[in-house]
Parts: sequence; structure tokens; C-alpha cells
Amino acid sequence: MTRSDAQGNKASQPYLACYLLLIGKGIFNRRTALVTQLWIGLLSLSVLVSVSIQLLAPGSGLIAIISGLLLVVGGTLLTAIMSHSLNSVLMLWQLVADFRHPPANMDDDEEGFSRFLQAANYFRRGEIRPAEAVIQQISEPLLRRGTQLVLDGLPRDKVTLTLQRQIAEDRDHLRRPAEMLRAMSGYAPAFGMLGTLLGLVQMLFGLGSGNLASIGAAMGFAMLTTVYGLVLANLVFKPLASKLEQRGRQLITRRVAHLQAVMMLCDRQHAELIREMMNEVNARQDMRQAAHELQLIANPDQHAA
Repeated sequence: MTRSDAQGNKASQPYLACYLLLIGKGIFNRRTALVTQLWIGLLSLSVLVSVSIQLLAPGSGLIAIISGLLLVVGGTLLTAIMSHSLNSVLMLWQLVADFRHPPANMDDDEEGFSRFLQAANYFRRGEIRPAEAVIQQISEPLLRRGTQLVLDGLPRDKVTLTLQRQIAEDRDHLRRPAEMLRAMSGYAPAFGMLGTLLGLVQMLFGLGSGNLASIGAAMGFAMLTTVYGLVLANLVFKPLASKLEQRGRQLITRRVAHLQAVMMLCDRQHAELIREMMNEVNARQDMRQAAHELQLIANPDQHAA
């Protein structure tokens, strides 16, 4: 191999690496798209099977129940995946599983906040190294990050801007699942109405044959799909969306209180003043929650809305 050939091979190596990287990225994107198409295909198949079974099979109450449920649930999930993404829909299951745990309160992480107050005392006395060692034990991400920025000597306005951006990102991250559930609460009744129309069409087709069993199954399918849509919308999706919004508000309240605590740390205020501020915020949050529950008891129709 000549010297010019060797130089040409070396010059082509970066292009080859970029080419291989693009190929790998394309394979990954195709794999993700394939999985998404598979889920959409399965849900579409369930809806089509539901409709075809109900339209072609002889009258049966069990078939009406199963096919109606497949139509409403499968159609709602399919529309949600097409409107958002498969990962967003799958993430809802994790959020629903988290409802088994009670909502976090500002007193739940008392040990972590005590570490923050200890770091505040160190920082107030000018002892930076002990404060940096203490903040590693703070479990709250925003509180730990804000304290680290203050100890690093970042200006107050930049610390505020950084934490405000993180709070805004957390708010958007919490709002999207609630919006998705609100949208699904509108999809379910729509597919219930679709099932009602399909059942009425089948019932009209069966009037000429005089088969009362087929007519009864078609009428049952029409009514059941409406019930499924209303139940899913008002007893599943809307309550879950309300609970997500409530927990999101509580979390943002905690984040804002932690931002205020970091600002007080930046001003080198006493740790007891920071603790009193957090206690006041926690008390106001409990009072708002109690007032909200009393309002729901007095006006139960508001919760249903």
C-alpha cells in the first residue's frame, strides 16, 4: 500500500464512522417504529374483531359483552396511542400504580430537610466543605441541586432562574399525563356511541329474519357500549386525571417552597427562619386540602364534573 493510499484511508475513517452511526440510528428508529406499529396493529385488530364478531355472529349475550368491551377499550387505547405515543400510554400504568402510595408531604422527608438546615448553618458560618459533605445526603433533587449551586458561588438570580426552569419542566411533565387522561375520557364515550350505532344497524338487519335472540343481542351490544364508555370516562379516566392534577399541584407547591428555602440560604438567613417558612407552607397546603375536601362534601356534583 502506498503512502497516498494510507492517507486516503485515514481521511475516510471519520466518514465511515459517521455512516455507521447513521445506520445504527436508523435501525434503532426502525425498531421503535416497528414496535409502535405492532401495538397499533394489535389494537386495530381487536376493534375490527369486535365489530366483525358482533355483526356476523349469532345472537349471544356473552359475545355482546366481550365485543362491546373490546370495541370501547381497544378503540380508546388506539386513539390515545395515535394522538400521543406508545411510551406515554404505557407510562400511565406506572402512574396508576403509584396511586397505591399516599401523596408525599413536606414532613415526609424530614431527615433530608434537616440535612439542608444543617448545611444552611454551615454556610452561614462560612464553612463550605462541611456543608458540601452534608448536602450529599439530601434526597430531594431540586433542594440538593439548589444548595449545591449556592455553595458553588453562583449568583442569586442565576440560581433562581435555574430552579425555576426545573420547576417549569416538572410542571409540564406532570401536566401531560393528566391531559392525556382527560382526552381519553372523551374518546371512550365516542366509541361507546359508535358501538351503539353498530348495534342498532345489526338490529335493523335482524328485523327481517325475526330472530329475537339476535335482535336482543344487538340491542344489548348497543346499550352496553354506551355504558362502558360512560363508566370509563366518569369513573376511571376523569378521577385519575383529577388525582394526577392534585398530586401535581402538591409537588409544585413543594418545589416552590424548596426554591424559597434555597433563596433564604443564599441570603444566609438563619436555619430556624427557613424551618418556620416551610412549616407555614405545609400548614397552608393542609388547610387548602381540607377546604377542598369540605367543598367536595358540600358540592358532590363538582367532583363529578
